[in-house]
Amino acid sequence: MGIVCISLGGSIVSRKNGINVSYIRKLAKLLRSHVDKNKFIITVGGGYATRLYINSAKQIIKNDAVLDEIGIAITRINALIVKDLFSDMDVYPNIVTDLNELRMANKSNNIVLMGGLLPGISTDAVAILACEVAGSKVLINVSKDAYIYDRSPSEKNAKKLETISHNRMIEVASLRDTREAGSNFVFDLMAAKLAKRGNIEVRFVNDDILQLDMAIRGKKHSGTTVKRMDAN
Repeated sequence: MGIVCISLGGSIVSRKNGINVSYIRKLAKLLRSHVDKNKFIITVGGGYATRLYINSAKQIIKNDAVLDEIGIAITRINALIVKDLFSDMDVYPNIVTDLNELRMANKSNNIVLMGGLLPGISTDAVAILACEVAGSKVLINVSKDAYIYDRSPSEKNAKKLETISHNRMIEVASLRDTREAGSNFVFDLMAAKLAKRGNIEVRFVNDDILQLDMAIRGKKHSGTTVKRMDAN
């Protein structure tokens, strides 16, 4: 049985009007069609709720590590909500909080949910670590935008990148990663470097559930694919 790791972006799960229940239900339906062939490890981000709480907390708290802890707590709340919609499947009963627990959960259940782990480490980086622990060579990143761009997508003439090397992703991430608590970017620098270290292919998709299905199957999908190339 294969192992598929998914980094479920907070922008997909937590929005200004609340939890995106519609998408999570579609995700649960999709995974039901795949659990006979694959196990899934899903790392859930913080999204709007994280930014809301951290921006407010910054008025009181000046310690970035504490702000990160707040963000981690919110990612785990989001993961708990997602997990509940998978309750009819073979899902690990708790939200995983460390890599040793992940090893155990991955052996015993078909679906495992987790949020953040440590201050300063994004859920994208956690998802890459999950790949390494589970022996998976593919991470599917589900976020608001399926593409990495050669510069900020708000800039004129920004180009979508279809297939790129790990080195190219590191270059782009180094320009966008502020390392501030609650910041939002498509894939952070640490995650990009870890993906290169582990030679992990990263497939980016948006909230189109059909594109996620294609990515799980290893078929052509809309979105950037990052993989080992001669340039690496």
